[in-house]
Parts: sequence; C-alpha cells; structure tokens
Amino acid sequence: MKVKVLKNKSGILSGLVIPVEELNAVKRSLKNDTELFGIIEDLLNTQQVVDLKNETILSSGRTVTETEAEVQKITDKLYADAFSKGIPMFYKDGRSTDLTQFIRANPDGSEDLVNFDATKGEYTLIKNLVSSGAGYWSYLLAK
Repeated sequence: MKVKVLKNKSGILSGLVIPVEELNAVKRSLKNDTELFGIIEDLLNTQQVVDLKNETILSSGRTVTETEAEVQKITDKLYADAFSKGIPMFYKDGRSTDLTQFIRANPDGSEDLVNFDATKGEYTLIKNLVSSGAGYWSYLLAK
C-alpha cells in the first residue's frame, strides 16, 4: 500500500496521506461500525459521484460537470444582474429549515433568514445571518 507519512518539524507523526485508489483496501480491513469506515465510505462515494459526473454525457453533448459549470455561470449572472439593480435574491440551504423559510441574499452582500407568507406574498425577517460583504453570493459584488 502506498502511504505517505507526514511528520512535523519535531519528527512527530502528524498525518497520513492515503491515495484514493488505496482506500478500498483500507476500508476492507476495518469493522463496518467504526467512524473511520464511515469516513472512508463517504470519500469513496464522493469520488464515484465525481467520476460519474465527469464521464456521463448528456443529450447536449456535455458532461454533467460541464453542465453544472454552465448552470453556475448563468446563476451567477442572474444574481449579479439583480444585485446591480438593488434586487435581493432568495434561495434555500441548511439554514432555512422550515418549508416557508428562505435565505435572502441582499445586494450589499449580506444575508437574512426570512419567512415567506404565500397567502400575502410577503417576506418577514427572522434574523440577520451575515453582515454586508460576507454572504455566499458576495463574491459577485467585485465583478
């Protein structure tokens, strides 16, 4: 097995680098209920998904990875255009736990957790999440 041992300046072991192709061998040597088994299984599954995305050709002639990159460019343009006009954009992530909750990405790069009342068509502020220039989409402000 190809394993790279990492030591600090004092010569004390500080880590190991195991090539992805060697992880199956490591996984087979572990008990199924161990934390390391679960970590390695997640790594291998992630690598399989990446490989599948790179190999799968869609009807457009592009791979899934290429299509995702193109979608990200389009989404970035939509958000940047909205921000340039002073319009906030809304999305969901792990911080918006209820079906009616959304993240409001504001044109100044801040983010708020809001609740959407579909009957009134209104958003209500629940709390400020991050300050100006610190939000997920704030990298678009520099463009």
